[in-house]
Amino acid sequence: MSGRPSRPSPELPATLNARDLLAIYRPDISEELVRLNAPPYRHTQLYEHLVRRPGATFIEASSLPLNLREALAARGHTTLEVRARQDSADGTTKLLFAARDGVLLESVIMRYARRSTVCVSTQVGCSLACTFCSTGAMGFIRDLTAAEIVDQVRAAMALLETEEKRVGNIVFMGMGEPLLNLDAVLVAIRVLKDPAGMDFAQRALSVSTVGIPAGIRRLARVEPQVNLALSLHAADDTLRTRLMPVNRRFPIAQVMRAVDDHFVLTHRKLFVEYLMLAGVNDQLRHAHTLATLLQGRVLTVNLIPWNPGCGDYRPSSPAAIAAFQQQLAERGVEATIRAGRGLDIAAACGQLATRTAPGRNPKPASRDRARPGERRQPQRPKPTRRRG
Repeated sequence: MSGRPSRPSPELPATLNARDLLAIYRPDISEELVRLNAPPYRHTQLYEHLVRRPGATFIEASSLPLNLREALAARGHTTLEVRARQDSADGTTKLLFAARDGVLLESVIMRYARRSTVCVSTQVGCSLACTFCSTGAMGFIRDLTAAEIVDQVRAAMALLETEEKRVGNIVFMGMGEPLLNLDAVLVAIRVLKDPAGMDFAQRALSVSTVGIPAGIRRLARVEPQVNLALSLHAADDTLRTRLMPVNRRFPIAQVMRAVDDHFVLTHRKLFVEYLMLAGVNDQLRHAHTLATLLQGRVLTVNLIPWNPGCGDYRPSSPAAIAAFQQQLAERGVEATIRAGRGLDIAAACGQLATRTAPGRNPKPASRDRARPGERRQPQRPKPTRRRG
């Protein structure tokens, strides 16, 4: 992996046909079709098979000639293999995937009364080392490709089809920082929202970030209807840096300027994620500071009880969370309390990690390499807390 700064790839054209979309989603299949001199309509057929029949192999694509199906079988109809499945009593399912190079990743399906949501990963591990997050404790392994991101959704679609359910929402809130792999994320969004393919509503897609200013602004320009969620967790730089070392590189004022620019371009409500840590950031003075920072902006704060997995923390009590919410409301800041999902199978916020899974991931890659749109990442500081 290169350590030299890189620039974002040129943005995709406004209109792409099925052949174009196949080429950016599964370039290996597109290249094989070119090698076989397949006519253009075969590219369309292959693309439609992949996005409309997510669980079907190429051999099952009866509209294609047998020789073509056999030639493509070696390429595989998916880039991921499901290695394990865990189900929670609350209707949450966690899937452990193996990519073709053997790295492991996880995604989560959350079933609700009227919809199902899939939470996808964008990286294997994470370079940002947030002290409360199990994924950050893994270190950074590698970025996922657009196909590996989309194929998590396809696997969820195939599983839910057996239950006569469908995916309603997709949240880029799994392992990794989506805006540090934004080229692949934008390609995945393009495939997911394609009206002639998977046809997800743009407003059913949400991207979460710790606050990468260049990525926030680029997402606003390219995909203005996609929801943005900001993982804030503290409203002053001293505390936020203690919790999230990335704040040294991108302090709160820079991040808030970026989200203000995002609103100017999109007119979309911001979702602020705030992890409730007992005795750390859940006191009334913290609520006052947060309200002062956020007042006047169009947003909702999601208060999230901490889930055990990493760091010497405790979740805030229900009473403390309710008092915090009340303080925000009195200052005119809308806040909701998010119910935890999948806690018993380590599928809740901040718990995704594959270090303990069969087929242990390889040694993390350097976390100081350049990332799209940024000069370099801060070096991971020595931990100040014992890892849980």
